[in-house]
Amino acid sequence: MRIIYLINKIALITTLILYLTIFLGLYAQIVLGTLQVISALGLLFIWNKLSIKNKKELLVYWLLTITYGLGWLATDNINNGFIVVFLIIIIPISIAIYFVTILHSITKKLHEKHIHV
Repeated sequence: MRIIYLINKIALITTLILYLTIFLGLYAQIVLGTLQVISALGLLFIWNKLSIKNKKELLVYWLLTITYGLGWLATDNINNGFIVVFLIIIIPISIAIYFVTILHSITKKLHEKHIHV
């Protein structure tokens, strides 16, 4: 579990650094998003070992992620620069930061219980 957390944390930090170039940050965000969705799916295999708090946090993560994804289906033509930045950069990176904090919490709790996953 710790390895999954570290990989996600490194991917998040790398994405944030690459946002200095904007375009590389956007590409890194695609990789980060894919990595996080795969990681979240993997957490379903240890669902019974998670605390109720972590389960609720993961449900919120999935709700945010699915809502964000479905939101793109409803978005037709966006001309406002701020809205574009908000939709393409701020919302996804916020979801990514939230997921890494969830992973940190899960890793910490499993480590305290000496459960190795």
